[in-house]
Amino acid sequence: MSRSFPGEQIEASYNARRLQNWEVPAEDKLKKVQTTTGTRFGTLEARTGKTEFIAGDNGHLMPGVAKINNSFNHPETTPVFMNSAPRWPKENPTWPKTEKATMGYKGIPTDYLPASTVTLKAVEVKGTKERNFNFS
Repeated sequence: MSRSFPGEQIEASYNARRLQNWEVPAEDKLKKVQTTTGTRFGTLEARTGKTEFIAGDNGHLMPGVAKINNSFNHPETTPVFMNSAPRWPKENPTWPKTEKATMGYKGIPTDYLPASTVTLKAVEVKGTKERNFNFS
């Protein structure tokens, strides 16, 4: 059984409007008529200059290209990270201590962690090796 796709269905994904890579028309200098539309940022103008590659075929930066804005090096003008809390804040002493599970599944005791660190609520079942760590 074959499938039939209309050309529109495939080509619509590569539409310039959908990809947002259309070009902005430049001003017509000879007629002194403006062919661009005004926006809230002003009149759109064509860019000047040329495109220069900053990465090679292997994905590494070309020599002479500065590496900026990586996860460890933020510019000094970035206000978002300056006043934020540290990544791993210290424990707040005013918050109550909550139950912690550090020993294993359902409080089954293990030989590699101390039993005093587990405060899981478990049901006492006679004949099982599970311990009830609910001390409250």
